[in-house]
Amino acid sequence: MKEEINKNKSWQDKRINAINRKLKKFPCRDTAEYYADEHWRICNSQASDKEEYKAQCEHEYNDYVNACLE
Repeated sequence: MKEEINKNKSWQDKRINAINRKLKKFPCRDTAEYYADEHWRICNSQASDKEEYKAQCEHEYNDYVNACLE
């Protein structure tokens, strides 16, 4: 059952869940502020997958930390 739920999640859902896990693990304010911008970009992204999102970040936001390094 759990595998079926994970298959239906988009890359945005998976990434936001990963961010939430990090914030629970490290609940300091600096960490939350760091991920706030990325959360906004994920929610507003038109990318179809994470690789496309990373390329979009590099191009639009000059975000080389989240950029694809290939």
